[in-house]
Amino acid sequence: MGKRAAITGALTAALLTAAPTAVADDRAGAATPTREKGHAVACQAEQNGIQVSLELYENSAFGTHVGLSAEADGQQYGGGGAVEHGLFDRGVISGQVAYSRLKEAAADERIAHVQGSYEVSGPRVRVRETHTEPWGKVVTRGWRTPLAAEVTVHMLGRQVELTCGEAFAFDLRVKRVGEPGAGERASRTGL
Repeated sequence: MGKRAAITGALTAALLTAAPTAVADDRAGAATPTREKGHAVACQAEQNGIQVSLELYENSAFGTHVGLSAEADGQQYGGGGAVEHGLFDRGVISGQVAYSRLKEAAADERIAHVQGSYEVSGPRVRVRETHTEPWGKVVTRGWRTPLAAEVTVHMLGRQVELTCGEAFAFDLRVKRVGEPGAGERASRTGL
């Protein structure tokens, strides 16, 4: 399960920095900021003979994504990717995730049901970050609000109550700048 969990863990990291899709304006190296609002929750558990790792990510600019990995009865399962409908709605988490046994044909595809709830668990925290990606600088400004989440997964004929560690809502303005030097200028101008 370690390899699949690492792949799933990379989902949240990749999505939190998102793809470079900002629209360039007339100035060299400048980009239009995006407003990104959403939720991120990472949970896992070992219960009823099954290990499960689940990551839920919803971003107003990049859509909703799920990463699911599990191990049961000596078999490994995985699934997820972009999903059509949102997972978070006024304190309720609800959705479905297609998954299959790893190293098997797509005909093995099954559906896991995800249910749960979330609520604010602390004061919002100011986010002010600048980092470099392969395409250039990413400047992020806004707020992150910690959440307490309870999530249950129904799969393989079993119910697993997950422990959610990383959980937060976010409201950010993100600017992706194509030239590394231009990103430094954007961070000094206050985005």
